[in-house]
Formats: sequence, structure tokens, C-alpha cells
Amino acid sequence: MPPAKPQQIKTAPTPRKNSAQELMKSLAQNTVSLQSKIVDLAKTNNEMLKTQNSLLKSQEALTNEIKSMVGLFKEAGEQMVAETEEEKLRPLLGKISELLEQNKNIIRGLILIQKYIKSSTMTGEQPQQRPYNPEEF
Repeated sequence: MPPAKPQQIKTAPTPRKNSAQELMKSLAQNTVSLQSKIVDLAKTNNEMLKTQNSLLKSQEALTNEIKSMVGLFKEAGEQMVAETEEEKLRPLLGKISELLEQNKNIIRGLILIQKYIKSSTMTGEQPQQRPYNPEEF
């Protein structure tokens, strides 16, 4: 096979005057079309700016909501820590209450001993040698 020859495009010869007029007409149409597209782009840009501003306001509102929610979580965490500390102190408070009761009993016993010693020294008799039962006090 012989190599293929490049195809030539045949165009109809046009007079130069028509060509210049058509060129001017085509340029005018393209200019109008470009101006229309520029106007459309400007409108789209304005719409995008409005949407962007709306989005920015929404983000600011969301940020504020998240800040308040984080504050709420911090406060809840602090209260939870306080509750756990209180729970840790409950057994200690119970032991302190028991110690207070024991101290009260010891004080009662000391007061009774003091009364016994005073009464025995005033009457001049010697203290009894037998131990007392707690029920006697």
C-alpha cells in the first residue's frame, strides 16, 4: 500500500469584503457573548459571596455553641470529681463518728471517776477496792 496522502480541505473562495464584514460581525457576536458570560460570572460570584457569608455566620454560631457545650462538660466533670471525693470521704466520716462516740463514752467514764473520787475524799472513806460494772454508772 502506498502511503496515504494528506487530505486537503477544500474551501470555497469568498470575496475579501464579505470576509471582513463577517469577521467584524463574528467579533461583535463573540464580544456580546463574552460580556453575557462575564455578567453571569459576576452574578454567580455575588451569590457565592452571600453563601460564603452565611456559612461564616453559621460557623461562628456553631463555634459559640461548641464553646458553651465544652463549658457545660467541664462543669459536669468538676461536679463528678467532687462527688467522687465525697464518696472517698464517707468511710472516713463514719470512722470519725465512731471515734466521737467512743470519746463521749470515755468522757462519761472520766466524769464518773472524778465524781467518785470527790465523794470519797469528802466523806473521808477510802475508795472501794472492787471494780465497778459499767451498768452501775
